[in-house]
Amino acid sequence: MNRVTKYLGGFVCAIGLTGLVSVTHVGGSEAAEPQTGAWSGGAAIGFLGYTPDGTAFATNLHADYFLSRQISVGPLAQLAVTGDLFQIGVSGQGKFWLDLPGLDPRLKLNLQGGLGFLHADHHSSDTSFLIPIGVGLDYALNGQISLISTFLLNFTDVDTGRRSDANVMPGLTFGVRF
Repeated sequence: MNRVTKYLGGFVCAIGLTGLVSVTHVGGSEAAEPQTGAWSGGAAIGFLGYTPDGTAFATNLHADYFLSRQISVGPLAQLAVTGDLFQIGVSGQGKFWLDLPGLDPRLKLNLQGGLGFLHADHHSSDTSFLIPIGVGLDYALNGQISLISTFLLNFTDVDTGRRSDANVMPGLTFGVRF
């Protein structure tokens, strides 16, 4: 039953995201340019590998405060679940946003890094440091919504017993930023 609930939840999220994207007006001239002093938030779903229980379903939530058009800071929450694992990581992230010359101006690349903590509950519980670093792509659909994809390498030293520790957990997520 737990496995069915997990897959049903992922399916419902995917359908909701598809519905949101399908009703969004795609304007070619009005890209979501970040403004200094503006807040932006987002959510994404995907997978996190090499957790203490193998590959897990992942959900990321983030917020960005733009210090300039190229630099943002803000919190990142990463949740990962399997049948036997619940894991949450919280970090403060810094992002450097880059235009990609010669490509669609609505497409941006970001390099990011952060520092925080990770708590995992598998055979036993453990809390450790978390250093997520990675790269992301952001494609502006219009002035309010962007599609995002993020690849993160999460460095940690979490050990939940029975030789189920994790040191580097790669994650890939897809979602929206608004």
